Amino acid sequence: MSDLPDVPEGDFIFDATEENFEARVVMSPVPVVVDFWATWCQPCKMLKPLLEKLVRERGGKIALARVDVDKQQRIAAAMGISSIPDVVAFAEGRPVDRFTGILPEKELGEFLDRLLPTEAQNLVEQARGIEESGDLATAEKLYRQALEGEEFLDEARVGLARLLLAKGEHAEVGTLLEMVNCGGEIGDEALALKARSWFAIRPGINTNIQEASQKVATSQGKEKARALYELGCCHAMRGDYPAALESLVTAGEDDVTLLNGPVKEAMVQAFHALGDIHPVTNDYRTRLMMLLC
Repeated sequence: MSDLPDVPEGDFIFDATEENFEARVVMSPVPVVVDFWATWCQPCKMLKPLLEKLVRERGGKIALARVDVDKQQRIAAAMGISSIPDVVAFAEGRPVDRFTGILPEKELGEFLDRLLPTEAQNLVEQARGIEESGDLATAEKLYRQALEGEEFLDEARVGLARLLLAKGEHAEVGTLLEMVNCGGEIGDEALALKARSWFAIRPGINTNIQEASQKVATSQGKEKARALYELGCCHAMRGDYPAALESLVTAGEDDVTLLNGPVKEAMVQAFHALGDIHPVTNDYRTRLMMLLC
């Protein structure tokens, strides 16, 4: 048994319950190892001090949540616990690793260390903080350095793409973002960045909002619909997506051929740029669907 004293509840070793599981495990800013145990389980009693020792050694970079399966039966059932000890590792709100039974200390330490950020991930964290401080050149160097260590690290790809897009350098953006996994906060940002880049490189679009508006005012028929489409893209290039969508949907109303081609494509890109759950997206997605029916 370990001679280390028990860590007071409230630090990074704690008892998890139905009341605190969401806040302290799912929403934890650091990875959490959840130890499912019971007072009658002898292997659990052997694992407990070893887990606590190794978690303490990592200085709060990992938390340990202990779940008494007899007292917290709903949590145990939700996690599919059938035998104990069962240890489930959570990172960013979801289970990412697991083992049942007891591991030797070396293997248990390796299990915990797999949850810690890699050197590349630490570089991305540094880069993001430096980016927010305004030193974009240094942030770019750190993002590129992170990608040298982990070529397909999504956070580094998105961070670098965000900086390049802000500088108006689009050549690398598509390549960086095409390999980013869909879904989640990072995937959503990648989709938005791709959409912004898509508008920025549209060929033949007048970037002068006044001239684009004047063309709409002086055109008629299909020429006006085309001018509205170009005005919509111009608004989108400036980041005014509500105005862009209004011009685009009006263009689609005036020319069904344009609607089923460039207008639809541009509106979908604007939805991505705004975000799929944005109220403006919901409104104009409905209007687009009604036009397409």
